[in-house]
Amino acid sequence: MPPIWPEREGLTDRWGGIYGTRSMKEGSVKTLGQGAALCLASLMLALAGGTIPIIGIFFGLLTPLPLILLSLKRGRVVALLGVLTVGFCLAGLLGSGYAWIFYIEFGLPAIVLAEAIRRQWAPEISVAAGSLTVLVGGLGGLLILSWSAGGSLLDLLRHRLDIAVREAVALYSKMGVSPEEVETLFRSGEEVRHFLLTTSPGLFMTAALLSTSANFFLARRRSAHAAASGDSKPGFVWRVPDSLVWVFIGSAALLLSGLPIAKEIGLNGLLVMMTLYFLQGLAIATFWVRRLQLSPLVGILGVVLLLLQPLLLLLLTLVGLFDIWVVFRRHSLPRLPGA
Repeated sequence: MPPIWPEREGLTDRWGGIYGTRSMKEGSVKTLGQGAALCLASLMLALAGGTIPIIGIFFGLLTPLPLILLSLKRGRVVALLGVLTVGFCLAGLLGSGYAWIFYIEFGLPAIVLAEAIRRQWAPEISVAAGSLTVLVGGLGGLLILSWSAGGSLLDLLRHRLDIAVREAVALYSKMGVSPEEVETLFRSGEEVRHFLLTTSPGLFMTAALLSTSANFFLARRRSAHAAASGDSKPGFVWRVPDSLVWVFIGSAALLLSGLPIAKEIGLNGLLVMMTLYFLQGLAIATFWVRRLQLSPLVGILGVVLLLLQPLLLLLLTLVGLFDIWVVFRRHSLPRLPGA
């Protein structure tokens, strides 16, 4: 039976097609805008880390975060194009060397962490995979730089530390510090340089663990993939295997042995292990904040206190270490009668 109003039916189909095309275009524009905004955020964080002294380093550590979110929201291909675009912009603004550093230390770990969240790996495995990516990529980049400069890796590290010490002394001079104090700082800077050179492996691994864990947990909290298990706001969960306590004990024994090489190995081992147990202590503190249903303001205040009071860092590290025996997260609160 033919339609009663054939011209209206055709008109309806035509308008439906127009609205469908328009909605598709609006969706494409929205996707493009969101991708551009995330890439711009990553670029700004990378520029802050490369140009702003001291404070910029903390912003630079979060450079992978927008790219992780881009991969989770818009897919792997879009994220890869975003990583290439940000690196290309950095090459034009700061030089090709910054672009390669970005690809190695931020771009590749962002892809790895996004895949870990997408596959719902355990936090410890995800952070280990991301940190290993940073370490391997960073070591490869340093070897390439030292080979191109015609020296060894140790010579390159010494050169970089010398530059850092000179820049720090120049910064203090600009701040109005007297020449005598600057000279004292320069002499103490030589000792600091030796200490940093000795502990560079441990410090490098510590920085990789902290930056990777921060980007992973922040991205997982903002991601829909983390809520697939039913928890719309996944918390900070971290558990160090109990067997690693022997690595901590062994590192402490090497540090106390008195032998030069053994002391250096023990010190670097302790730096890494204390970072792992600090993350565990932070997870315990987060657990009790959620368990007691405290205000988010308490968590923000706790982060500020951690930055201002280094002793709290040590306290959280000890809490994470003794969690092996005390098991803080298994304690239950007393219930009120009739609750």
